[in-house]
Amino acid sequence: MKPVNSFGAFIKTLATNTARLNNLANPANSLTLVLGNESADLDSLVSSLTLAYVLSAKPDPPGHVVPIMNTNRSDMILRQDCDLLLRTTLNAEGGRMEDLTFLDDIDLNMLVQKYKDGLNVWLVDHNAPASRQMVLEPFVRGVVDHHLDEGKCPDAMKEIEVVGSCTSLVAAKVKELGNPIDSPLAKMLLSPILMDTVNISSKAQKATDKDTECVSWLVPLVEWEDPPATASTANDDEDDAPVFVDLSTALQVRSTEELYRTLDKLKGSVSHLSTRDLLRKDYKQWKVADKRGKEWVVGISSIAYRMKKWVKRDGLTAIETAISDWVSEQNLDVALVMTHGKVRPRKSAPKEYGRDLTVAFKEPPQALFIAGLVASSALNLEFMTVNNLHSDIDRSPIYLFDQKKTTASRKQVFPVVKSVIESL
Repeated sequence: MKPVNSFGAFIKTLATNTARLNNLANPANSLTLVLGNESADLDSLVSSLTLAYVLSAKPDPPGHVVPIMNTNRSDMILRQDCDLLLRTTLNAEGGRMEDLTFLDDIDLNMLVQKYKDGLNVWLVDHNAPASRQMVLEPFVRGVVDHHLDEGKCPDAMKEIEVVGSCTSLVAAKVKELGNPIDSPLAKMLLSPILMDTVNISSKAQKATDKDTECVSWLVPLVEWEDPPATASTANDDEDDAPVFVDLSTALQVRSTEELYRTLDKLKGSVSHLSTRDLLRKDYKQWKVADKRGKEWVVGISSIAYRMKKWVKRDGLTAIETAISDWVSEQNLDVALVMTHGKVRPRKSAPKEYGRDLTVAFKEPPQALFIAGLVASSALNLEFMTVNNLHSDIDRSPIYLFDQKKTTASRKQVFPVVKSVIESL
């Protein structure tokens, strides 16, 4: 395979990928799949697309390289920020959203059977295949990630570094290529870094030196534009204001602040989603063994919607029922629902950022598990009172907490959950 010489040239190769993967009669000699994690957020999707470009642009590309968007095509409606950024970038490079290969476009099990030793897998923004994709584990050749190493895929080349955004690690690889960087690629790489670090905010304590260095490198490469005079955004004074965006001009912005605000509004616009859609929008699942070797199936949903708003909209009983149904649907032993965002502590007061954590079990309440979470200083949990209904260890198999450690995202929460289960 010849290396591609630019990101635009790589984009033009995407249109044939899905048909190529589904052609059982004439498989290529070797195939490299690049997958982000199953939450399929902005960081994961951009990282998988860009890392595939990096591998394709090397002097010795590992066969035909295909980025896989690790979600269903139909689920992009749940990810308005991702849809806008990818669609805008692809259009600017002469491609289309339809050119990308999504999880429901292919059969991963069939690809494993078809290519066998000719299959190579690169994981980005995670370092172990999702529990539902463990068939890929023997074929993992490389990892680029910023999460705690789960100890899987011991033979893979691993680049794991604690940074705010995995895209920062991938962007550094783009820089090393030495190929020209055009504005659409620079803006695409910049976007998840801004989102994951709250626009490089020192208060959020998410940005590392590498994130900051990447932003400093990328910002001058972006061709900033004045937004059209007709541009409109949601009203900041309304907690649940709908977001109306002209997709053709939405990313015509003048600064990193405007880019961050545009994408953040879209990502945070979830009040129109059903409870089930909220639970599945940004969802990850693992298996963790306790001391007896029993495997717990753990699912964590991350939702940009505070529990206060959610209860106001649907009522606590309906939410608890929906979470219990989700536990059954996914066959989970324990489900954690992380809700986060800004709400007003009282009328006319400024919005404040916070986090809530809801825990639900398939079996009757697991007191030792709850006690382990509450004991963790990494989360700093307090039982929550919602509409005068107090969630405590004796009331329900579903527990609601205020998470006082607001900097602890899923990346920090899952290791705590894993440690608690492994101690049981």
